[in-house]
Amino acid sequence: MALNFLRSVRICALVVATSGAGYVLGSGSIVDIAGLCYTCTGTMMVAASANTLNQVFEIKNDAKMRRTMRRPLPSGRISPVHAAMWATSVGAAGTTLLACKANYLAAGLAASNLILYAFVYTPLKQIHHVNTWVGAVVGAIPPLLGWAAAASEVSLNSMILPAALYFWQLPHFMALAYLCRDDYIAGGYRMLSFADPSGKRTAWVSLRNCLYMLPLGLLAYNWGLTSGWFSFEASLLTTGLTIGASSFVLDPTHKSARRMFHGSLLYLPALMAGLILHRLPNQ
Repeated sequence: MALNFLRSVRICALVVATSGAGYVLGSGSIVDIAGLCYTCTGTMMVAASANTLNQVFEIKNDAKMRRTMRRPLPSGRISPVHAAMWATSVGAAGTTLLACKANYLAAGLAASNLILYAFVYTPLKQIHHVNTWVGAVVGAIPPLLGWAAAASEVSLNSMILPAALYFWQLPHFMALAYLCRDDYIAGGYRMLSFADPSGKRTAWVSLRNCLYMLPLGLLAYNWGLTSGWFSFEASLLTTGLTIGASSFVLDPTHKSARRMFHGSLLYLPALMAGLILHRLPNQ
């Protein structure tokens, strides 16, 4: 039970952190701390709503998986009606907070992401493995939301962190899907690893998306988002993750997948820290 709670908290924390990073990147010379707090709070509420609706729709599936069967809904500690009512209330409140304290663009992105996560990505998980790519879009929107809250618009350089998040999620979740392949099959989820027992195809998808991330540091510099130091640091970080993905391709085993998964956990906070440390004020 504690592990499932912590997993949900970590997911919401990641969404809030990326939204907050987007807000800072979209700010000028001075970051509006109150606005940052309002944006993070609204994002957290919408993320909690989406996460809860996801679990409401997947009660039967979660009950079949070892890693999710002890969640409050499949274990019967909370009723689906109660959870759905809470999710609806907190989602509406979070969207309203963003509309009132940030702007309608940020609120619209939050509402759209909630719908995409709960009503597109969630049912798609039981239909086709393309759900992983749809889920990556969901994960890429929060930093764009944060930027929109700070700048009241989105621009070309606002896409750097969303792009990094999108491509990062593919090797991260491919490794997880490979490690938990049997559990996902038991739960009825259609992941790419479902029809890839050797792991070769899963590994190649991971490597390909790591390669897509290699030019992002240079683009961040060329588009005026960061100083040149970030370009150098991002290249080093992405090269390290790419080496892990290459190892997974050459030897698709649980050991290499786990190594790449752990590497991805270190990569994202280091990349966001570099972006914030070397950012240039948004003009």
